Amino acid sequence: MASDALNSSYHGIAARLDRMPITGFHKKILWLLAGITFCDSVDMAVGGPIGNVLQSEGWMTLEQFAFFNSITMVGYLFGGLMAGALSDGIGRKKAVLICGSIFTVFCFVAAGSPDATFLTGCRFFMGLGLGAAFPAGYSALTEFTPPTKRGKYQSYVGLIANCGTLVASAMNMIVLPMLGWRPVFVICGILGTAVVIACFFFLEESPRWLAMKGRTDEANKICCEFEASAEKVTGSKLGPVTQEEIQRRVDEGEVKELPWAFLFKKKMLARTLTAMLLCFTMNVLVYTIISWTPSILKANGFDVHLATTMTVVMQLGIPVGVGALTLYVEKVNRKTILIVTYVLVAILGPIWAMLPTDQPALVMFFGFLICVCTFTNSVTTSAIYLSEPFPTACRIRGAGVANAFGRLGGILSPMWIAFFMTTTLGTTGCYIINSALAIFTAIWLAIFGVETRGRTLEDITKGLLDD
Repeated sequence: MASDALNSSYHGIAARLDRMPITGFHKKILWLLAGITFCDSVDMAVGGPIGNVLQSEGWMTLEQFAFFNSITMVGYLFGGLMAGALSDGIGRKKAVLICGSIFTVFCFVAAGSPDATFLTGCRFFMGLGLGAAFPAGYSALTEFTPPTKRGKYQSYVGLIANCGTLVASAMNMIVLPMLGWRPVFVICGILGTAVVIACFFFLEESPRWLAMKGRTDEANKICCEFEASAEKVTGSKLGPVTQEEIQRRVDEGEVKELPWAFLFKKKMLARTLTAMLLCFTMNVLVYTIISWTPSILKANGFDVHLATTMTVVMQLGIPVGVGALTLYVEKVNRKTILIVTYVLVAILGPIWAMLPTDQPALVMFFGFLICVCTFTNSVTTSAIYLSEPFPTACRIRGAGVANAFGRLGGILSPMWIAFFMTTTLGTTGCYIINSALAIFTAIWLAIFGVETRGRTLEDITKGLLDD
């Protein structure tokens, strides 16, 4: 059991962070952590087109292409499982630096791959690095940001990150056909290097994590820097956090180290399973769009160049959806956003798959709407909802387990997409499966999901730590 002193110091730090106005300090952290997720979006979006090129060059079959895409998700899975222990053990910043470096190194190694087998191995380690850095980055931002702005700032990260999809689309249209696939990996490596260097010099460690570890002096120093920045913005000194407020937080929950098994205890089980299901469904839906849309359009009768152009146009819905999310995320409940977007995707997907090839504009319009809904859902899940329901002592472990399970969706979906594309059901069968999964997830969330909008992290987890 944590000592009274540790409890008091942790909740004192948490109270100071939560009463803070948004400052340049927060914006700096936002941009740094958005860089991680930007790399994630770029990496996910280049895999499918590169796989198509490798197929056309005779490096791999359709089945091998499915494995090539799936192995990245296997890396994400193990990375997600690694993230919790690493981040809780050495801190959010060091975890981001180590895992970001793994991704960066293997981007450059992948560029020199002598054959498809070697390249596939590199994709595993790229996924491993990003799979661990991703939950660490989002959780760190969650722990820095006050509750009234947390959703908006996390959605900003999602918006910036998903611009990576557009960058990747430009690379797929320009760099890939002109220079080949190797320079694409070099560019990804350069992006990763820039993010890691910036985080090394400018990213602060989470004061909540420092306080939980008993490193109160370090946590206090960072909070003082925050407060100094806030006072410059407001032009007035921040009032002290009252002892009554600290005591209220202490009464709400004890700070203590938590084992992995805590995630699956009675009080946490519904939250953990909900997070796992949300991530699984999100990865299935996102991965279908990002990696398989060109192949699906080609299988439906569009030529390869038109399919690529149509994919880029449809993916313009990604920043539109995420941009809209930043406007209403603090006005609408998280659960409502997720449930509505799941239902819309379930309706639109099969319709899109059955549209005639002589109506490319209609195909692009419905595809655009699917991207809007899917990525509004994706950012709400990964950037906002996923990191909020777990206590600080196991936040990244919880997010990591959920992300790891979610990557199973990225591993399995290429397999059933490839299967359906070789049967009479074709691409319509793929979207019927995806729609059924989306409806099931919406129903589960409606029953078991917890609402987190506008609540402090400690309030959200109140009572969970009671024995």
